[in-house]
Amino acid sequence: MKITSVEAIITRPPIRHAGKLGVGDLVHVDAVIIKIETDAGISGVGECSPWAVFAENAFAIKATIDHYLAPVLIGCSPFDVEAILLKMDAAHYGSSFAKTGLEMAVLDIAGKALGCPVHDLLGGLVRDRINLSYSITNQVLQADLDESRWLLDQGFKVLKIKTGVLGERDEIDRVEALRKLVGDAFDLRIDFNQGARREQATRLCRRLEDFHPTFIEQPFKGFDLDAMAALCAALDTPVMADESVLSWDQGFQVAKRGAADIVSIKIAKMGGLLRSKKVAGLFEAAGMPCYAGAMWESGIGIAASLHFACSSPAIKYGSDYYTASHLLTDDLIVSPLRIEDGDILVPEGPGLGVEPDWDAIERYRVRD
Repeated sequence: MKITSVEAIITRPPIRHAGKLGVGDLVHVDAVIIKIETDAGISGVGECSPWAVFAENAFAIKATIDHYLAPVLIGCSPFDVEAILLKMDAAHYGSSFAKTGLEMAVLDIAGKALGCPVHDLLGGLVRDRINLSYSITNQVLQADLDESRWLLDQGFKVLKIKTGVLGERDEIDRVEALRKLVGDAFDLRIDFNQGARREQATRLCRRLEDFHPTFIEQPFKGFDLDAMAALCAALDTPVMADESVLSWDQGFQVAKRGAADIVSIKIAKMGGLLRSKKVAGLFEAAGMPCYAGAMWESGIGIAASLHFACSSPAIKYGSDYYTASHLLTDDLIVSPLRIEDGDILVPEGPGLGVEPDWDAIERYRVRD
C-alpha cells in the first residue's frame, strides 16, 4: 500500500466565544484538515489547528504541506511512520504542526488497514478516558463566574484560569472569586501563557498560592528557563511548563535544568504522536508528571490526542480536550466524542476512530 495523494484544507469552524490569553487574543479557529489517499482505497484524515500568536499559522502550514511535505509522502508506505517523519524533516526544517497533521492521517490509514485503533499502534491503553480541564478565558469576572457555573452543571471537575492579562490586583480578585465559587476541594489551576511580568511574577504567584491551585503554568516567556527554574524553587505549588517545551529537544533542556515540575505535552508542538510518546517517556524517566494539552482542535485532532494521552503513563493531570465538545459550535466529525462524568473517552474504532464530516469541512472551508 502506497500513498498517492495529499490534500490540505483550511477551515474556520465557528466557536462559542473568543479567548484572551497572556500570549495574545484568540478570535477564531483555523483548522487545517489533511486528507491522504492510498492505492489500496484506504484514506486517512488529520488536523493541525495552530494559534498564530503561539506558533505557526494555517496559511503557512498549507503552503509548507503543498510545496515541501506532500511531495515526499507520495509513494511511501503508511506503515513506515518513522521513515516518513525523517523524510519530512529532511524536506523542511521545523513546521511541527504541519508534520503532526500529516503523521495523524498516516496513522489513521495504518490503523484502518490493520483493523485496530491508533492507540494499539502506540503501545496500547493505560486508561480508556481522561479528565477534562476547561480554560476560563473571558478576563471579565462576571462572565467568568457565569461560565464556571455552566461548566459545573456540565459535570466538569477541573477548571483552569487563564491569567497574565489583567493587573495584579484584578488577577488576585478573579482567582479568589472563582475559588470561592467552586469550593476549596475543587481542582483549580492557573495558566499565565507567558503573561507575567518578570519583576512581579514570584510575588504574584505566592499570593495566588493562597487559593491552593493544583499548579501554576508558564508565567515566563518560554525561553526563560532560568526564571522558570527559580520559580520552581520559590513556590510550594508545582510549576508547569508549556511554551518552554515547543519541541522534544526543548523538553530535554527543561528536565535537565529543573525548569518545571510538570509539563504540558501537545502533539502539535512535538511534531506528532510518535514524538509526543518519546517526550512523555523522557519526562517519565525524569520523574516529571505530564498534562495533555491541546490547541483549539475539532474532534479529529482531539481524537488523535486521546490516543496519545490514553496510551502514555506519564499523563497524570488530565487534559485540555474539551474544545470539540464545548468550544466549537459545529464540530468537523459526524458523531461527537463521548463524555461521561467530566471525562472524555478514547475512540475505539479502527484508525482514529472518528468519521470526518466532509460536508461541514466544505461548509467552513477558507478559500485563498
